[in-house]
Amino acid sequence: MTRTLEIATTYNKKYYDICGKKMIETFIKFWPKDVTLYAYWEEQEPEIFADNVKYVNLLESQPELVKFVKRNKDDPKKNGWREDRQKWVWKNDGVKFSYKVFAQTHRLKNTTSDRILYLDADTFTFDTPDMNYIDEILPEDNLCSFLGREKHYDETGYYFHNSAHPKAKAWANRLEEIYIKDELWGLAQQVDCYTMYWGRQSFLDCKQFDLNAYHGGFGKSHPFVNTKLGTFLDHLKGFARKEQGHSKTTDFKGKGLDNLKHDYWKTRQNG
Repeated sequence: MTRTLEIATTYNKKYYDICGKKMIETFIKFWPKDVTLYAYWEEQEPEIFADNVKYVNLLESQPELVKFVKRNKDDPKKNGWREDRQKWVWKNDGVKFSYKVFAQTHRLKNTTSDRILYLDADTFTFDTPDMNYIDEILPEDNLCSFLGREKHYDETGYYFHNSAHPKAKAWANRLEEIYIKDELWGLAQQVDCYTMYWGRQSFLDCKQFDLNAYHGGFGKSHPFVNTKLGTFLDHLKGFARKEQGHSKTTDFKGKGLDNLKHDYWKTRQNG
C-alpha cells in the first residue's frame, strides 16, 4: 500500500524574498500533484497558488510559540548574544531557530498523511523527485529519518517524519516541551539542529534512520546534497550558497561526487 506524503517548510518575509518564493515555485514545477506542500508563513501572506500548496499562518496556529518568543525576545543572551565572545553566535539563538521546530510539530499533530518531509525554505527542486528513493529513506517502522553527523548534532535542513508511527504525536510533544518548559536554555546549544537532536534522544527505543550513515557518511559540512537528494534537490545552506545561488561543487565528496554528473550541477562548476 502506498504511503501518503506531505512536504512542509516555513519562512518569514525576508526569507521568502531570498528563497521561499523560489522554493514554492520549484516545488510546483517538479513534484507530483498528489504531494502537498504546507508552507508555514509569517509576515508574507500567500501569493502563489496551486491545488497542492496549502498555507498555514504559523503564529496563529502555534500559540505556544508566540508565548515562547514573547518571554524571550528581549533577552540578548537568548537571541544568540555571547558576552564572552562579544558577538552574536547563531548556535545560541534559541528564539530565531524555534519557528521551524513548531512548524514541524504542528504538521505532525494535524496531518492526515503517513509521512511529512520537512525541507528548509532555501531548498530548491531542480528535477523530478525520485519517489522510490523517498520511500527507501524512511522505512515504515522508523520514527524519523535524519541527517546525522558523527560527534555532532543533526543537520536539520532535512527531517523526514513518520506521522503514522505510534509515537509520532509523543515525538511532536517532546520537541515542543523543550521550548515550552525552557529546557533548551540548559543545553550546550539552542539552535534547532541541537534541540531536535536532543529531543530525538528520548526515542532511542524507536528505530530511527540516519540518512548520512546510510550512504556511508559525508562528514558534517553539507551531507544533504551528497545523498541522492542531491540529484533533484539543492539546499542553499548558509549565506555563501545563497549569494552564489546554489551549493558549491566543493561540497561534494566520495560517492556524492556522482551527483555532479547531473546537468544541474554541470552548469554550476564554479566552486
